[in-house]
Amino acid sequence: MSVSNDSVVQSLEDNKQALAQIMTDFHFKCHPELAEKYGKKGKEKCYKDAIYHINYLGQAIRVDSPKIFNSYLDWARTMLKERGIGVSDLVDNMRFLKEAVHQKISGDEGAVLINYIDHGLAALKNEKTKEQSFFLPGDPLVEEAQAYLDFLLTGKRAEAGELIGRLVENGISIKDIYEHIFQKTQYEVGALWQSNKITVAHEHYCTAATQLIMSQLYPQIFATEKKGYKLIACSVADELHEIGIRMVADFFEMEGWDTYYMGANMPSQNLINAVKEYEADVLAVSVTMPLHLEKADKLVKAIRLDEEINDLNILVGGYPFRIEPELWKKIGADGSAASAKEAIKMATKLVNE
Repeated sequence: MSVSNDSVVQSLEDNKQALAQIMTDFHFKCHPELAEKYGKKGKEKCYKDAIYHINYLGQAIRVDSPKIFNSYLDWARTMLKERGIGVSDLVDNMRFLKEAVHQKISGDEGAVLINYIDHGLAALKNEKTKEQSFFLPGDPLVEEAQAYLDFLLTGKRAEAGELIGRLVENGISIKDIYEHIFQKTQYEVGALWQSNKITVAHEHYCTAATQLIMSQLYPQIFATEKKGYKLIACSVADELHEIGIRMVADFFEMEGWDTYYMGANMPSQNLINAVKEYEADVLAVSVTMPLHLEKADKLVKAIRLDEEINDLNILVGGYPFRIEPELWKKIGADGSAASAKEAIKMATKLVNE
């Protein structure tokens, strides 16, 4: 097919509301009991869900990655299953989306969309929902990580902080605590929410508590002798997940880098200004939600067009880049790392080339 991905995405965007409405109408036509049970609010919720599916499909096509869309469907299936909603509901939504595309988008653009949806339907049929835990027997500090999480899930932030303090006093490195306790706990919390075992409130509390406990380690982290390299780290615009990139910045600090952590939801122009002001050697950008890949893509393009900083070393990371390891190339970055340690190795190599 000669059609470009940008053209397909634009067509999808232009027809998004109409597609979502067709999907909603199909859903309530095939399941008439829903109208009586949920009424107008049920239709509104169904429409919003349809928009969400379409947005994920668009982002996957934008970066030419069926894996991104399939991974979203896998996540959605698990999340719905644990809330008492069978996979058939999600399959229906994909079937209705396919029919809506047939009605509204023709030619090669429609064919690309249908191909992605068919791949998603096949993935839903062939893959089984699996239990997932990031606390594996034999892993370093796994018992301590479980104890730490248990404290947080029962609202015992002080006890969790005391546990970390004792580990540091006993000679456990802060890097190991970050990698084997803080990072894995955050992954585990996300899995517990997905499987409906904890609430959003639990998830937010665990994240906020961990950030506070991390900050109590900063006197040691920032005492590291500096090597002269500078890193700016942040989450891309509209991305609210920040603890992962904050951990990465702290790892760089422990390796002797001067780090400027900009937090979450960083507007692109402000970030570009900061890169120039601090004369950064490397920019590390995190994307957790695949829906924000477009923001990362536009940010990288804006930097490459700026004559002052167009040769800036850019590392990207986060969930989408773990799904699709070569994705960084598609948005014009210089690399992607699955861990903070790997990011440091990659960044050091880049600045010394």
